[in-house]
Amino acid sequence: MLKKAIVLVSIVLLAFGTVVAIDTFQGYKERITIAIAAPLSNASESAQRSGRAMVDGAQLYINQVNKAGGVKGKKFKLEVYDDQGNPDVAQQVAQKIAQSNAIAVIGHYSSGVSTVAGEVYQHHKIPAVTGSATADGVTQSNTWYFRTIFSNSAQGTFIANYIQKILGSSKISLVYSPSTYGLTLGKTVEETFRQLGGEVVSKWVLGDDIDQAIETIYQDLLALKNSGKDPGVIVMTANRNQVAGLIAKMKSSGMDFPIFGGDSLAEISLAQRFEDSPEEMDEPGFFTNGIYAIAPIIFDISDDGGQQFRNEFEKQYKQAPGWVATCYYDAAKAIVEAIKRSDITWEDLQKNRLMLKESLATINSQETAFKGATRNIYFDYYGNAVAPLFVGIFDRINFISAFNQLQIIPDLRTVVNLEEQLDSGEIVKVGNNYMVKTHIVYTGMDINEISHIDQKTSSYLVDFYLWFRYQGDIPADQIEFTNYGIERLDSGEKLTLKEPIDTDVTDGITYKVYRVKGDFHEKFDFHDYPFDHQTLSARFRHLNLTRDKLIYVVDLVGMRDTTTEKVLKNWERAKVFDKITDWSVEDATFFQDTVINDSTLGNRRFIDTDSDIEYSRFNVVIKIKRDLVSFSIKNLLPLLFFVVVGYLFMFLPFDHMSVEAVSGLLLAIVFYHLSLIEGLPEGVGYVVALDYAFFIVYILNGLQLLMVVIGNSEGFQSGKIKISKLMEFGRVAFPVILVVYTSLLCWRYL
Repeated sequence: MLKKAIVLVSIVLLAFGTVVAIDTFQGYKERITIAIAAPLSNASESAQRSGRAMVDGAQLYINQVNKAGGVKGKKFKLEVYDDQGNPDVAQQVAQKIAQSNAIAVIGHYSSGVSTVAGEVYQHHKIPAVTGSATADGVTQSNTWYFRTIFSNSAQGTFIANYIQKILGSSKISLVYSPSTYGLTLGKTVEETFRQLGGEVVSKWVLGDDIDQAIETIYQDLLALKNSGKDPGVIVMTANRNQVAGLIAKMKSSGMDFPIFGGDSLAEISLAQRFEDSPEEMDEPGFFTNGIYAIAPIIFDISDDGGQQFRNEFEKQYKQAPGWVATCYYDAAKAIVEAIKRSDITWEDLQKNRLMLKESLATINSQETAFKGATRNIYFDYYGNAVAPLFVGIFDRINFISAFNQLQIIPDLRTVVNLEEQLDSGEIVKVGNNYMVKTHIVYTGMDINEISHIDQKTSSYLVDFYLWFRYQGDIPADQIEFTNYGIERLDSGEKLTLKEPIDTDVTDGITYKVYRVKGDFHEKFDFHDYPFDHQTLSARFRHLNLTRDKLIYVVDLVGMRDTTTEKVLKNWERAKVFDKITDWSVEDATFFQDTVINDSTLGNRRFIDTDSDIEYSRFNVVIKIKRDLVSFSIKNLLPLLFFVVVGYLFMFLPFDHMSVEAVSGLLLAIVFYHLSLIEGLPEGVGYVVALDYAFFIVYILNGLQLLMVVIGNSEGFQSGKIKISKLMEFGRVAFPVILVVYTSLLCWRYL
């Protein structure tokens, strides 16, 4: 018998393993392959770090899509190729990818490598999307190549205009590399700056001997400094690995010439490479503080979606994402989004590649744009991402938004006194676009305490410090809390800031901090009550300055860290939630977003246009969940008591199970149910989870009433059918119904 049992178990396990293996193989076989090519070995440490970021960003999105069930019944597989950052290797890799079953390719990192690989992709007709190669030629002469980042001509034109019109410098000196990226970006900056009437004082090329080139540039700058000549802003159009040595030499010798770089410098890894130096340990950011750079993404200015991406990336990879990881997350999303919008049937790979390429090309307007990690993206005629350019600045090893940004004006009809604003510098022309100067206000919030959560009114009391840091003469503290206590909003009362508890003005930078205490409102959702998760928030916008004039961004430096894990640890240490013991905190995010006023407010500028009145809004959003154990002890023990009492009725002599006794129990349950629901707002007209818990008690009580009715029927009373059989049925049916229903309830809500 033992041997037979072992054989039987072995057969069952073998059959189960075979089924799992076949299912796994089929799932693997049916996955859609997307290739990604990145520098992962035999390249500079900086390039390899970027290569890993490329793969991490793309893989994060692929994982999210697969977890959600895939697209059109199929999941995705990211197949990684190492191009070593070498054009020759990249060409071989491109051949392998083109001959594989990949429907598309993500990459490559640099412009030179992408250009070479792009020729292969164009020849074999496979679509490619890069998130980092910015040279115009990558996409301009290749209809099979797209990118989720701006081009060199776009950022070069922007840099030249920003330096002259925002920083107010009439001189620049140029440091560039002989690479495709460095040459094309440097040329655009130089030509545009000269066209604007500026002077290019000096130009240096970082040739093959980097150390010698750095020494030459340093000596030339030293000579300019000693002679009292101004080299202007030092514009660096080279990768961060090439210019790091020059930056270190300049800063160590006390040269304080302003530095402005392209997107290659806009990575936190530039600052991180100096972390172990004595100067950095004494003064964080010693080598990079004050360096400007252009970036496609800066997280302090991103919305809640951007903060969510940042948190998910950090949770997955234990480090914050830079723009490279984010742009490659967007590249993966562009491909998947194009697949969703196409009629691909998976029958013919070459046909599928063509259909995917054509689908990517249709993402060509605001209406067809897709939402990336931090922004809406669509492609222009050449396949370049049409998305904002941001100016960032390094501060204490962080890369944050500069005090002044430039935003495209979508409709000039909304502008009053265009010529006057052009003369004042509030509006500038960059290439063919008119752009408005936008003031950035670094905003921080430290919460001292949250208390008095009132679910009846969906309100709560928040005590916090609020501060602003900004440049220029702007009324940054004239704000309106948009979710101040609803009763006061209805009465017209507003929460206003009192006198600041501290203020300072240093080097044109104004700092103000306030202590705020008030009750706020966020509509609670009770569908899952008492298994519910609720949101607490404090939100504000400027009283009258629209988003084109002012944006509140998260003060990542002042708040030290805004990632969920560290924020919650700090709050736990500060006992922020000690007064709301019935709740536990799940998540906390700080972000800015855009709030739209659908009304024109009678402003004639907006009547004849499609433009909305938009304001920048600062938000702190905290997600909490009810402590089910505490709630159950306080409120559900009586319900359990009712169930137990009801079941005990089944063991009484049938004569004692009267309609009066069962109805009395039912009446007690109804009154208790109503007393618990009384704690919810009057407007809750839907069924909540707690109701379902009571429904089972009503069902069980109804079962008892039915048994009383049946037991008093003629058949049972005459003795033809034994009452004991009815009672036995009830004793079994009662717990079976209870267990099945409770299991379904737990499956649905826990």
